[in-house]
Amino acid sequence: ERTNSLSHLLAMLSSRIALSLVVIAAGVEIGAAFAPPATGIALRTAPALRMAKINGDQDQEAEKVVDNVKLAAGDKGVYCRCWKSKTFPKCDGAHNKHNEEEGDNVGPLIIAVDK
Repeated sequence: ERTNSLSHLLAMLSSRIALSLVVIAAGVEIGAAFAPPATGIALRTAPALRMAKINGDQDQEAEKVVDNVKLAAGDKGVYCRCWKSKTFPKCDGAHNKHNEEEGDNVGPLIIAVDK
């Protein structure tokens, strides 16, 4: 574990040194403060980095949002992948505004069934 090896490293340092150390490992910041051996070593872990929630307002009470769509021969469906469509799960073009604001390039999922 990362904190164990960091603890050993800090424990080897002189008892008179005060040290503040920030280690970036696997995308997680670990902050550590060293105190002389008489008072021990204090470690603190920064909160894990988390991605923002993708689904902003679609069926928030559901454990998981699942939509089943049946297409007949010759049908075509255009489905939202940005989660911003007011006609979800169908695309209403909301991704265009999202792309402009965020510099993204998301577009719809288009499914066509042969005749």
